[in-house]
Amino acid sequence: MSTSPINTSVTAPQTTLTGSSTFAADLQTALTRAVSIASLPIQLLQADQTKLSGQATEFGQFGSLFLALQNSVQSLASGAGNGAQSASVSDSSILQASLSGSALPGTYTVNVLNAGSASSAISNAPTPPVTDPTSQNISTSSSFTLTVGTSTFTIHPTANNLNSLASAINSSGAPVQAIVVNLGTPSASDYRLVLQGTALGNNAIQLNDGTSNLLSSLTTGANASYTVDGQPSGGISTSSPTVTIAPGLSVTLEKAGSATVTVSASLSSVSNSLSSFVQAYNAIVSEIQKNHGQNGGALTGNGALLALQQSLAQIANYSVSSGSITSLSQLGLEFTQQGTLTFDSSALTSLTPSQITDALTFLGDPNSSGFLQFATNTLNSITDPTSGVIALESQTIQNQNQRDQDQINAVQDRVNQLQANLQAEMARADALIATLQSQNSFLQGLFQFSTSNNPNVGSAG
Repeated sequence: MSTSPINTSVTAPQTTLTGSSTFAADLQTALTRAVSIASLPIQLLQADQTKLSGQATEFGQFGSLFLALQNSVQSLASGAGNGAQSASVSDSSILQASLSGSALPGTYTVNVLNAGSASSAISNAPTPPVTDPTSQNISTSSSFTLTVGTSTFTIHPTANNLNSLASAINSSGAPVQAIVVNLGTPSASDYRLVLQGTALGNNAIQLNDGTSNLLSSLTTGANASYTVDGQPSGGISTSSPTVTIAPGLSVTLEKAGSATVTVSASLSSVSNSLSSFVQAYNAIVSEIQKNHGQNGGALTGNGALLALQQSLAQIANYSVSSGSITSLSQLGLEFTQQGTLTFDSSALTSLTPSQITDALTFLGDPNSSGFLQFATNTLNSITDPTSGVIALESQTIQNQNQRDQDQINAVQDRVNQLQANLQAEMARADALIATLQSQNSFLQGLFQFSTSNNPNVGSAG
């Protein structure tokens, strides 16, 4: 979360007076002093803007820290989702398992009778062979018809070369993957087009240029087949290597053989998320502590800081009155004397199956219940970009900064006008003094001249 930069710019007044009298420097000093005194409010307002800038920066820092805490809560929600389950496979070379929802805990035995295969085809050898797939092709046609099983696709390469033909096939939406391979020797290249089906099964693949078929079959595909807990006896046929064997539980068939899939409750993801939650929580506590005390940061004494601190404590102290898990402390979170949190992951591994169920109930869901809903709502009230505490405080700072800037501009205008008026007055005073000094010099010279030419002046009577 970012905040707008604080504007503290102001034009410094110019108070240079050019005079010709001997008192010009004194007039300049008086002018500078008057302008400096008139500019004192600007200095106070700029000091306030500097303070506001520090507050804006600090709120921006809190915005980032609280977003990190919010992300950890979302991660915790993901870890607690789907019943916080895990699926393990006895032999991962035979099949892979994945959870797509909440599956019933238990053990599922999958016997892969046939892992299946996809059909493939290769282009016939053209005459002459394709030695450069960027400039040559297996046909001069600009339009092709691709047949995969019973479906047809029209192919229009962007250029008449083998690479463009393969790219056009891959972008056509046809259930095949096209590649270009070299079957020739290092000194005599022979590039061919190979197409392999993306689905299992016997799906004939052919490419026609409007005159002739261009492909020959490489392999004939076959559907995969498998049983779950021995049923059905004849196996289940599938054209996809990934199948759903139970609600929320899917497996990918790799090779023939038997393997068991065990679905059980697991709080490993919850443990990782709680660890991240503690780290994010402690980072906020540390930043709050920097803004307390005699040498505290920019938000020392700020009421919004207290609100952030209270919200943080409410999240960590969340509790319920029913169930075997009623607080975060039973999940391994504990306060230190410094107000930070620690996390002991062994608290989760020692929970019984029924306690795991209660722990998941305690955590709840961000949209409907439990700790996750409370934490999500509390953090939203802080981080919401429009109505959150940080956004509102940041806007208040921006508004105050603008008021300060408006006052600075107004005072600057008055100072500039005062400077112009005083400068004009000082210039007139300097000119008058210079005139009087010039007249005085003339009279003194005249007096000295007249006395030097009168022998009676200064003689005794």
